[in-house]
This record gives sequence, structure tokens and C-alpha cells, in this order.
Amino acid sequence: MQARPLVDVAVSVYGKPYQTAVTLLSLMRYSGQWIDKIYITEERKQPNGSDLTLLHQLLRDYNTVYYTPRFFLWYEDITKSYKRHLLSLSAFRHAVRYQYAWEKTDKSYLLLTHNDVLYRDDIVGAYLERIGDAVGIGKVGQCWNCPAYKAQKCWGGMYDQYQPDYAEIEQLYQTYGNVRKTPFQKIICADHSWPLPECRLNEFTALINMPLARRVTMPYGPAYPLGITDGVDTGTKWFRQISEMGLRATNFEYDPYAQHGWASAVSSGHQSLFDKSMYDAEEERAYQVLQNEYGLGTPALAYGKTVS
Repeated sequence: MQARPLVDVAVSVYGKPYQTAVTLLSLMRYSGQWIDKIYITEERKQPNGSDLTLLHQLLRDYNTVYYTPRFFLWYEDITKSYKRHLLSLSAFRHAVRYQYAWEKTDKSYLLLTHNDVLYRDDIVGAYLERIGDAVGIGKVGQCWNCPAYKAQKCWGGMYDQYQPDYAEIEQLYQTYGNVRKTPFQKIICADHSWPLPECRLNEFTALINMPLARRVTMPYGPAYPLGITDGVDTGTKWFRQISEMGLRATNFEYDPYAQHGWASAVSSGHQSLFDKSMYDAEEERAYQVLQNEYGLGTPALAYGKTVS
């Protein structure tokens, strides 16, 4: 069997220490043979009194690199403000999701993951087998929001084949509506109507081909960092820019391998950041998994609990 290169992992942690632990421990359980370093960016601000002590203890046997940025950007769209000029400064740029690992890794591949993913199989091995010469691999497109998908004209596996003109896109939005607050006209124009606004390599869990991606992305290339949010979602600006450069991503339906938002009653990890009772319920579910699957102590929701 041909040896495969080792992969580094990038995860941004804003709260959810127990879900983060489940994410990384389940990832290492199934894909640990491919993984070298885990880069953990701990956001400067943390919600709900989050204590990451337990997370550090659980990961003590792994090759982890912890980083806390000097700035807190969260989902701010800095592409439309003066702050975009600060991206030339590494201290500011490293506050963008995944960017610290993006610049520090010495591996050919970097796995991006949210901190609320439950891994059920060897997703890294599957990605490495299929990525080929693509810039990245994962689930392409937030198709559930896209009028072209609703019209059955496009899906993630053919995003680069369906390239309608502006008039067709406008008609699709008129027919099927726009779930976003940001008008589609602010994302595309008559001269640059592709990729569609909802096209992106979903960074819930995605593998990036670093030799291809790094050279076209700040600070080495013209594209914004992948972790930038531009009014649509994380990574849509980067994906549009690198697609216009001719780079392509491979769509991979990872559902058998990973479940994003698995602890959420509404299958969305974002919503709980604004609802303390929902947040606590999700963390309690994650702690139950840590107890049942990884041998922790009593199943109480107590931040900062030590490993038994």
C-alpha cells in the first residue's frame, strides 16, 4: 500500500469545549493514522463561561498547538471595512478562522473542521484517496439555500458545469426567493455571475491542498483568507476568487463519515450560541459521549471538570 502524507488539522474554538473534545477525539479515533499536528485557535472571547481545561487534558497525548489571536473577529465582514487593509499584518490576519494553521503548517494537506462535528469513519483517508489535483475536497455548496438547486439545475457535484448568465440567476431568485439578508446582486454581477452566491467548499469538514491553495491566498496571493465571512458565509469570498482563477474543488458527500451539528436539536451549532439553555443541552449531550465513549467520570455539566 502506498504511503500517504500526514495531514495537519485546523479548528477554531468559540465555546463548546465538550463538543470540541468529541470532535477531535472522534477524528483521531478514525483518522489519527494520517494526522500530525492539531492547530487549535482559541478565540480571544469565549461565550457562556467556557473553560477549556478539560479539552487540554483530553488532548494531552496528541501533538497540539494552541493559539489565541490578539483580535476577535468572529463573523464580522471585514471585506467591506477599513479592517481589510489590516490583513497585511500577521497579528491581525491570524485572527481569521484557520489562518494561523494555514500559514504555519508544513504539510501538503490541512483538514479544516468545525468544533461540533462527530466523526464516524476515516474521513481523512477517504479525502486523500479522492482529492487528486483539486484545491480541496468536501461538501460543495450550501445548496439548501440556492434557487438553482431548488430548480433542479445544479448541485454540489456539478457546480463548475452549471454557469448561468446574470439574467438567468436573477430569474431564479425571483422565482424561488432569497433566504439571505444580503442581496445576491452584491455578490455577483453581469460580468462575474459564476460561481453562484451559495457556492463554497463547506468548511464544516474539508481537506485543503495546501501547495495549490496557499500560493493564491493571502499573504502569498490575492485571494482573501478562506476563513473570511463576506456577508454570505465563511469561505464564500475565497471560493469565488479561487474559482475565477481556474481552481476547482471536489464534491464529497461526507454524511456517512461525519455529522455536523450532531448535538443540536435543530442540526445547527450556530443558533445555540445565542440561547444558553440550548447551548447547555448540547454540551450535556457531548459530555455523555465523552463519558460513554472515552471513559470520563460522572455526567454532570461542570465546566473545568478534571479527567478521572
